[in-house]
Formats: sequence, structure tokens, C-alpha cells
Amino acid sequence: MLCPLVQAAPDMLKANLARDGGPRIVDTIMDMGPEGLESASFTESCRRLAADLGAVGADWCAAHRAAATAQRDFERACQDAGRRALDFCEAQDIPAVVVLGRPYTIHNTVLNSNVPALLREQGAIPIPVDCFPVGDAAPSMPEIYWGYGQRILRAAHAVRRRPGTYAVYCSNYACGPDSFLLHFYGYLMEGKPYAVIETDGHAGDAGTKTRLEAFLHCARGDAAAGGGAPADRTLGAVSGDGSGLGEIRRRGETVLIPRMGVPASALASCLKGVGVMAERLPLPDREALTMGRRHTSGKECLPMTVTLGALLQRLERERETPTKFAFFMPTANGPCRFGAYHILHRIVLNRLGWGDRVRLWSPADSDYFQGLPAGFDALVFTGFMASDLLLEALYDARPSEVGAGAALAVYEVFRAELLALLEREAARDLTVPSALWQAAGGACFGAADLLARAARKFAAVRGPSDKPVVLLVGEIYVRCDPFSNGFAVDRLEERGLKCRFAPTSEWIEYTDIDNVINRGPVPWSKRISHVVRGRIQDRLYAAIAGPLRWPARTTVPQSMDAGGAYVRPELSGEAILTVGGPVHEWREGIIDGVVNLGPHECMPSKVAEAQFFHVAEREGLLSVSIPLNGDPVDPQVWDSFAWEVHNRRRRRQTPSATAVGARPPVPVPAGR
Repeated sequence: MLCPLVQAAPDMLKANLARDGGPRIVDTIMDMGPEGLESASFTESCRRLAADLGAVGADWCAAHRAAATAQRDFERACQDAGRRALDFCEAQDIPAVVVLGRPYTIHNTVLNSNVPALLREQGAIPIPVDCFPVGDAAPSMPEIYWGYGQRILRAAHAVRRRPGTYAVYCSNYACGPDSFLLHFYGYLMEGKPYAVIETDGHAGDAGTKTRLEAFLHCARGDAAAGGGAPADRTLGAVSGDGSGLGEIRRRGETVLIPRMGVPASALASCLKGVGVMAERLPLPDREALTMGRRHTSGKECLPMTVTLGALLQRLERERETPTKFAFFMPTANGPCRFGAYHILHRIVLNRLGWGDRVRLWSPADSDYFQGLPAGFDALVFTGFMASDLLLEALYDARPSEVGAGAALAVYEVFRAELLALLEREAARDLTVPSALWQAAGGACFGAADLLARAARKFAAVRGPSDKPVVLLVGEIYVRCDPFSNGFAVDRLEERGLKCRFAPTSEWIEYTDIDNVINRGPVPWSKRISHVVRGRIQDRLYAAIAGPLRWPARTTVPQSMDAGGAYVRPELSGEAILTVGGPVHEWREGIIDGVVNLGPHECMPSKVAEAQFFHVAEREGLLSVSIPLNGDPVDPQVWDSFAWEVHNRRRRRQTPSATAVGARPPVPVPAGR
């Protein structure tokens, strides 16, 4: 798998180049499949590519066979060259240095910071990772889902075990996968000299030369000392534990849940109801951020740093106690960096001496609650959806509340009631028939009635309002965590705006659909779960939306349909939701602007930011993208955006308004 920026490149290039008579962009989706050049998936991809290029009939088959043969011959030649180089280095007592990195970096004289030439100049033989024979003994590292990353780390694993052979990792500035892969590379190479050279393609090579001199000095010293084989290390040893909640309950561990918005409390309540000790970590603060930064480079996603810091902050209170913990940090299959969090969490915990007391509970995103009754999933989703809706009601009522604090008071009462309800219901019958009855009958474990009552209370404290409405979208953690997003809702409300937000439950709805689009057929049990969740969504939204006179709920299919002209659905992740949700609600007249909140250098957020420029050109939707790294957001960002939203709103409401800021007709999306 490639990173989101590479996968989204055709969409971004098409938006910039393939219009107004520009060049045609060939953007065929290529799937290598598990068997590589011989896989049915890759063969079908080549057929589609041939068709897109205008080649039909049997000619493409012959070309495919010839190309596959040429590629295999080339790869064998590369491996042979690498073996000859290693043999020469061993015979002549010359340091062999494997140059790790992506082909477009290490073979580009601008991007590789002149590393190969500098190594030769200093008496070493550089060997590209393409030519280094790794061998079957190196683990496959399935926990690394980026293709280049897996190849780089497998090579590092082999280098560490080969006397007299060393490695330099050539990285690119602000590379998203490398912000994690460099940690893993350091972990695998620990005990043997290694180097990292990061380049942006602009700096001179003087600094690179100095660093390589120091690296080779250490490498030669290691070789002279005998280059003793360091202890064995694999990433599999630090991956999260996939054991289920039943095992956690048996061990008596306390589950710590990162504070990803209000639904984290709902999950903790549900777990308590089935006999699992659980607590949601508190709202992060400066101290938590500082603690997280001590053990990270500053290049990773902000959620990684914040969740690590909040965990370490909580553990500091347990230095002298025997309490054991399971930290809830799910895995994912990419392409964004979230699925790599749990590995770095484990490396840091082990280094700090918490390895024996803190396990990483890392269920796959396809089944978070394996080992519990089937209905538990439905109850948790009910808690997520109801928590989101109560918060949405607070944001709806607070900007025009009849008395200061009235909306928050209503929210706190019903939030506490919901958490108590979830814990109580979790202790009851959660079999499949019970869950189906709760969904089909519309009771939704009592949450529907709770939301209906809450809606009437919110409606009673909400006064009339004609304030502009903005939608908060982006990466799920930062948009749902007030500390991480600079308390965006508060800042926008202070400037006379009303906020909507993309709820946590949106991601669960999306993963159901993504499993069908990108991961092939799914079992009937998953399909039934999807139907049950859909029924819960519709019923709970109807219960609260009626009294508050909300518009129809924006569904994930609607977001994907609206965003498909900017981001292809096959690119898994939040980018299409970040773009598509606002486009749909703008076309429906629900919002006046959108705020895209994402971690600094977040790849899906950068894709969305790039495409929002074209959304503005085609549709007139005002947006601001804010990259977040934990530091306060410049108030001028909020000021400028709020002023523009108010100004455009006034212009649209003026009968003599010009076309600037007015909603244009919805365009027909350009065909792919």
C-alpha cells in the first residue's frame, strides 16, 4: 500500500491540470494483489490500464507477459549486483552501507542529498535497498501496511544481523509514514551504528557529508570491535495484544480509553456494565502534551503525541501501586498513520519500564469487541450515536440560549443519564435477538426516549437565531478533542457563529461501507450489524431532530457521492468524508462555511485541503484548513474566517448582492 498523498495524486493533478483543454490524466487504479506480478488483481489492473490507454484485444496480454519477464530479470540482476558488492566489501574490508529509502528518493540525485556519492568518496560502498538480498529469514512484518515501509524495515532487520554491513535511511522532509518508520528503524537497529538523512531537495550536502563521516567512524569502530551480533528484535514483539475483553476481565486489568470526544465515556460505561474496569482519560492539557513530546519527534500525528502523553500522565499516579492496565488503542490497515500508533506506544512503554504493567489492547477495526455478546456492539454504537447527538444539541442551542449556561445544564443532566443507562443496559441481555429487537422496535435500549426528552428541554432553552452555521470536519481525533483543536467551537461561537460537527459515528458508518467497496465480500453477520446500526442511527436522529427542527441527517453515502468528484471512493480514509460532507450540506443550504481540522502534516487532511481550493472554485464554499500541532491557534485565523463568513452571509441576504459569495448552480461532476 502507498501513502494517501501518493494515492490521491491523480485526483489532485486532475483538478489542477485536466481541465480547460489540459492534458488527459490516466488514473487507473493498480492493485498488485498478494501474488505480485502473477496475481489476478494485478493482471486485471493491467487490462484496465491498457483499455484506458486505448489498447484492446490480445496485444496487452503479450505486453503484460513480456513486461513481467523483464521485471523479474531486472530484479534478479539487482540482487546479483548486491551480492557481488557485499562479497567485494568483505574481501577488501570495506564498509558496505545499504541505502534505505523509496526508489524515487534514493535514485534521484536531488532528493538523495548526494548520499551515494558521499559514501563512495569516504571509502564505503553504497548498496541500494533494491539490490540488497534480504532473504526469507526476515519477517514479513504484516503490521506495517505501507509497501515501501515494509521493504525498508525488512532490509533493516537483515542488515542488523549481517556483520560488517550498515545502513543509512534516506528520508524526505515531512514524510508521513517516515514519522513512524524512523522510530521503528531505530528500534530494529538499536545496538548497531546507523544513520538517518532527511532531505527536502533544497539544502546543500555539507551537513550530510559531516553526518556520514561521523556515521562511518562509528561503523568502522564497530567492525574493528568485532561487530558483535546484537540481541534479536522484531516489531511483532511490540505490536498490540489482540486478546479480547474476556481475557482483560480475567486478568483484572483496568482499561484506559483515550479521550476521543464524548463517545469515549459511553464506551467506558458499556465496559463497566459487562464487568470490565474502565475509565476514560481526562481532557488533555499542556502537561500531557509536554510528556508526549518528550518521547516523540514532533513529526508524528498530534493524536499520537497527545494520547501517549495523557497515558503517561495517568500512569504516573500508579508508580507505587500494583494496578495493571490495558490501554485501548485499536489497529487499522492504513493507509493513514493511525494503524501504527500502537507499535510506537508499546516501544515507549517498554523503554520507560511499563511493559509488565501496561498491555496494549489493539483490536482490529473489523471487530473491536470480539469475545463479548453480539449485542454489545449495538449498545456501544447506540452510546456513540446518542453522545454525538447530545453534543450536537448543545452546539445548536448554546449560541442562542435564553440564559447563560442553560444549554450546558441541560446537556450535563442528560449526558449523566445516558452514561448510567448504558452501564445498566450492558449488564442485561445482549444476545443477537435482543439487539435486533431493540433496533427494529425503535427503543434503542431506552436511548430514543432519552433523546426525545432532551430535545424538548434543549428546544425550551434555545432562543431564535439567524447566526451563520459552519461545519467542523477533518481528522476524527482532533475535531472531537477540544484541547487538540484549540477549542475551536468555543472560539467560533465567540465570533458569532453556530457550529455543526462531523460526529464520531460517521467513521463507523464509513468503515461498514469501505469494507464492501475496498475489501471484497463481507460475512452476513457484518451485513446484519450494518443494518442494525443504520436503524439505530435513523431512530435516534429522528428522536432528537423532530423537536429541534433539524434538517435530514447527512449520510455517509451522500458525503461520498458529493465528494466523489474530488476524491475517489477507492482511497480509504477520511479525505472523501472531509470534502464530501461539507459539499453536500452546502448544496442543501445547511451551512455557510467549513473548518477543516487536522493534525500538522496529516496526509488525508492535506488531500482535503488541496481539494477545498477547487471546491471553492466550482461551488463557492468558503473553507479554512487549520493544521494543529498542540500549540494555540493564532486568533487572527478565527477572526479572518468568521469575518468572511459573516460578510458572505450578508451579501447573500442582500437582494442586490453580486455573484460573489452566492451559491452557484451545482455542477455536474467531471467524469473520470
